[in-house]
Amino acid sequence: MKKDAWRALLRSVASQSGTDSCDTRALPMTGRSAWAKTFGGRWSLHFFCRLLKMGVDLVKKWRSGVCCFAFGLLGWVHLVGQALSSSGSVAIETSAYRSFLWRHTPRLTIRTGQSIGLYEVGVGWSTQGRRDWEAWRKYPAWGISASYIALGEQAHGAGWALFPHLSIPLWRWERWLIAFRIGTGLGYVVRPYDSFKNPTENAIGSHWNNLTQFRFGFNYRSDKHWRLQAGVSLTHLSNGAAKLPNFGINLPAYFFSASFSPREVIEESFRPAATPNRSERRWGALVGITHARIAYAVVDGPQYALWGASINALFHLDRLNRLSIGLDGEYNPAVAEFGRQTGSFLSARDARRGALRLALTPGAEFLFGPIGIHLQAGFYIGGPRINRYTPGPWYSRLTTRWYLPAIPHTHLRPWVGVALKAHNVNAEMIALQCGVLIHRE
Repeated sequence: MKKDAWRALLRSVASQSGTDSCDTRALPMTGRSAWAKTFGGRWSLHFFCRLLKMGVDLVKKWRSGVCCFAFGLLGWVHLVGQALSSSGSVAIETSAYRSFLWRHTPRLTIRTGQSIGLYEVGVGWSTQGRRDWEAWRKYPAWGISASYIALGEQAHGAGWALFPHLSIPLWRWERWLIAFRIGTGLGYVVRPYDSFKNPTENAIGSHWNNLTQFRFGFNYRSDKHWRLQAGVSLTHLSNGAAKLPNFGINLPAYFFSASFSPREVIEESFRPAATPNRSERRWGALVGITHARIAYAVVDGPQYALWGASINALFHLDRLNRLSIGLDGEYNPAVAEFGRQTGSFLSARDARRGALRLALTPGAEFLFGPIGIHLQAGFYIGGPRINRYTPGPWYSRLTTRWYLPAIPHTHLRPWVGVALKAHNVNAEMIALQCGVLIHRE
């Protein structure tokens, strides 16, 4: 299609979304340049606004956790695009894992303990210091991989996954590298639980799931093109209670991998940082809202819309790392309904109060350009009249955020994210989040 035709298409889409609310001509030049650099210009911004509206409609209509994963992948698309623009080193990697199905709860009815294989192929982009944060982080690498998981008979058959990931160097010395990799994306299980067709395998209740993987490895560069790696990993599959049962699948493993870079990797390609990694402004705040759709207690039962809000105080150790302490509140209507049906609440008012959850949430966030990875622990507070039917006294949360450019002439920076909340090793929900960062750079 010719360029004029593309422009006509974008104009038609923008006209449907309403150009007044998204017109960058109303922004100051500094704000326009920041937004244009991120989204590719005024018409692309209109198109993005139209897509955002479509996404909100999907959240209202879809009754599956897939929407959360899809929005998470949208953020990673920008991430990978940034990596491509800042990288001169592209590598193809293949990995083989030897794992076993961990029986993390006695309520699992699938076959566990057997040895299984995971096989992965992917592409990665190594940063080389074109942005200062890349040098401060010791030149991390972005990537995206496809994986096949041979779960076996009596264990949901098999699984597939497509997930972006980030490799973070921890230590470098000559040809050796120790790195930690984190990845999250879409997973597909061939034979999930079904009350009629497959009632004896209860780890996963839906075809579409989230896959999250942590990997720690020792990396050796044999020459300017080849790298060999060995290490350990943990892979988790679940749907975040979007459909029950959802005990999840946990796969501890050891792995071996080899990667080939067509272009030579030489030390001279890596640029040092031009500025120090020091934050002049130490304090800030993070405000956000949360939405998730979850099933509760009953297999094949209805889904409920959960809403929450959070506020965190931030203390910047430097420009890439910050500590947080905050309050996290949720309203879980599934708890209210469950309590009413079982007679645990004496009135509708008691049910609404019992469905409230309040937690104190210390944590730490690690920044990689516009991407933030926030690790938090939540401790329920507020007494026995709230926080009813919580799976435990505390929980963990892993949030991946995409920070948009700051609103012109303010200290406000919008963000969107996807969060995985779990009690011990059981995921309670996968939620969409959005909010604003308040910090003076």
